[in-house]
Amino acid sequence: MGYQVFLSFRGPDARTSIISYLYDRLRNSGIDTFKDDESLRKGRELWPEIQAAIHGSRISVPIFSNNYAWSTWCLDEVAEMVDRARSRSQIILPIFYNITPGQVKHQTGNYEKAFNEYEKDKVDPKTIQKWREALTYCATLGGYESIKIANGNEAELVRLVVSNIRRELRKAHLHLPDTLIEVEDEVKEVLTLLECDSSSKDTRTVALVGMGGIGKTTLAKIVYNRLCDQFQARAFLSDVREMAERVDSLKVQSQLISQLKEEHIILNSKDEGIIFMRESFRGDKVLIFLDDISDKSQLDDLGVRSDYLGPGSRIIITTRNPDILKGPHVHYKEVTRMPIDLGVQLFSKHAFGSDHPQAPFVDLSTEIVKTTDGLPLAIEVIGSFLCEQLEEGIWKSKLDDLRKTPENKVMAKLRISYDALTMNQKHIFLDIACFFIGEDREVAYSLWKDLELNPVLQVSVLKRRCLVRIFDDDDRIYMHQQLRDMGREIVRQENMLQPERTSRLLFRTEQEEEDELARRPIFVDYTQFLTVTGADLRRYPNLQYLHMREATFSGNFRDCLMGLKYLCWRLAPPRFTVTNFNPKYLVILDLSRSKIGTGWVGWKHFKGAAHFLKVLNLSKCSRLTKTPDLSIFPKLERLILVDCLHLAEIDPSIRHLSKLLALNVEDSYNLLKLPKELSRLENLRELNLDNTVILKVPVSDGFLQWVRFLSAPCCESSTTPMTIEEGLRVDISYLRCCPLEEFRISMRELQRVRQSSPSYQRWSRRRPKDEVKADTAVMEELCQLQETGDHVPLSESPHPLAELIDLGVPCRIAILERDFLYFYCRAHPMPLRVRLFAAAMGGFIRIIRRAARLSLSLGF
Repeated sequence: MGYQVFLSFRGPDARTSIISYLYDRLRNSGIDTFKDDESLRKGRELWPEIQAAIHGSRISVPIFSNNYAWSTWCLDEVAEMVDRARSRSQIILPIFYNITPGQVKHQTGNYEKAFNEYEKDKVDPKTIQKWREALTYCATLGGYESIKIANGNEAELVRLVVSNIRRELRKAHLHLPDTLIEVEDEVKEVLTLLECDSSSKDTRTVALVGMGGIGKTTLAKIVYNRLCDQFQARAFLSDVREMAERVDSLKVQSQLISQLKEEHIILNSKDEGIIFMRESFRGDKVLIFLDDISDKSQLDDLGVRSDYLGPGSRIIITTRNPDILKGPHVHYKEVTRMPIDLGVQLFSKHAFGSDHPQAPFVDLSTEIVKTTDGLPLAIEVIGSFLCEQLEEGIWKSKLDDLRKTPENKVMAKLRISYDALTMNQKHIFLDIACFFIGEDREVAYSLWKDLELNPVLQVSVLKRRCLVRIFDDDDRIYMHQQLRDMGREIVRQENMLQPERTSRLLFRTEQEEEDELARRPIFVDYTQFLTVTGADLRRYPNLQYLHMREATFSGNFRDCLMGLKYLCWRLAPPRFTVTNFNPKYLVILDLSRSKIGTGWVGWKHFKGAAHFLKVLNLSKCSRLTKTPDLSIFPKLERLILVDCLHLAEIDPSIRHLSKLLALNVEDSYNLLKLPKELSRLENLRELNLDNTVILKVPVSDGFLQWVRFLSAPCCESSTTPMTIEEGLRVDISYLRCCPLEEFRISMRELQRVRQSSPSYQRWSRRRPKDEVKADTAVMEELCQLQETGDHVPLSESPHPLAELIDLGVPCRIAILERDFLYFYCRAHPMPLRVRLFAAAMGGFIRIIRRAARLSLSLGF
């Protein structure tokens, strides 16, 4: 696995002092840290593991001590770090522990003695020179001198180092897979085109051009990660073409500006966004990466123009269209196919989990890679498929299949992996390609569970074969554009060959149908309203999925939609003049961005017709002031009310939703309170109140006791304490609030609070990881309070965090591991394990105590 920080040190000098303290502080801050330990080394066989740990780390921290240079292992490590740093793949933060940088830079004192011995022992002069250059390089970086920081106070030194590491990790680098193979020549060519090292103040755009699956996005991500720290503002938008087709351009524009400003920006119109771009960044050095641009109008809609950005700004785009941009400041780079040797290495990572093929498969691996035309996507997909089929006969058969596909027919080669899937896996793959890219996987799982497809198992297979991706810090489903296009093409062909068996349908205007062979889009913006009648749908008796946008139902729907499971009807109009509309087996109903209100006539058509509905999405329904009667959806599991600007009330009928698992009202600013009936929902697990002014979570009679994920208000204008009423028997995994003057939680009847990684992932994608981890420096300050004092200044802490604990029994608190607290209560024979929750408090924290005696102590 990849680490965030790599520690290099000479054990006898520092293992029992600064290293132990630094390592614990990093782990307690939630930072994945690799600590090399000489005592555990057995010869050189561990060097590949050490080298991989260095390569996988964002930051390396060499602790230069008096005897550091006497270890050739340490010298090899620092040389490896410098190689990575020079390619801008890593940051080095050196610590000079009881020595000066000058001793390291000029190799004097013990460093000189060590190198004299190496020369006497006839160590390769090139190796010695590499070690010397690496030490000199690190010494010129500055770093931390222990003897100059707080008169040698090691605790203060560690606090400064950890704070700096956390700041560096906050900088937004893009995710790259562990199996990445960098083509350094390609990277250098792009960096040369960008000219970021020059003194030129002009803005510059580089377009990476090439066919789908050739590696444009990966190359751009590598370049972005190497450069992003040099810019004042930066943003990355993935799959712009897909987003432009699937959601309104205003949302994409808001996402871009929010990233650049590092705050949540809401736009009322596209023109407002363009003016914002024009006026806000003229003085800033900006880096923008836009992935998969298909038309210049997409750039115009976003307001991305070089003359809107400050001197030295850079724009990187990936595209399949070489004619998308023209101008003196636009430079093109055609992404070339991967060389055979690197292709075999990439293939081996996926097929064998190593850099080289196993002995019986060396020649077969090379021949298979040759059939992929050097396309990384095809290499990954085919390698991942063959990983589970390590038999020469099967490999030879698949090689014959690949050789039979025409050259440059990428989809035909990818189709081989698709054809090897089971029926259930194919079903889920096609669903994702057509409907669920970028969607919350739990929403999709609701449908697939209803269809008895066993989604957890099937999606894990698709992930393992590189056909879909779900990142560790995100619960949304992603798919490469080339695989998406292949999936949609499969559905299109099935619909044409056997229309009576069509299960997935996306309606279009007549003009779009005529243009289908030329463009073949799946999600499109309609130029005129489309009316769908019962006669249209009777041709599709097996229809399970229906996706429409800005369309109208009209007429008699008797004997229609009997098997419909998924209806995505975005921008639905207020008129709904139908008869016999009865999709009684519907599982997902998505009416987001529709022009419907509480009195919408359509609700009566769904009454009794949606007995099995599990997901209702009413996001961005701006005319909705109150939710409809929710009792008509007795099996509802997820209610999504995101960004409903005029929503002021959730109907009390929510009490009938006994199976509700998740309620999301994020960004619904006019919703001032939650209904008291919410407290009766025993199965509620997730409650998202982000960017609302809701200040009270109702609890009664011990209900609402198993909420695992609670994201509380992030309303800067609020000065009223957020309150969770007494009686809450919590199983909260992660709790967040920011910024409020005071947050109060009663834990008198606390039973247990435990960790749950999936909830953390949903939370962490909204906040940098370091902001949600406990800060042990803050806890140390708390520990000094003992039994007096209500406020603690946190002005020196990078992110003021607070633990506000209202306990009904005397207790003792100690930090024992990472960011867990153990509550030792006199009334309980066993410790209660408690997950820390953090709150930004504007520089102060308040300790609210009812217990007669409360002591806080720190332990490791």
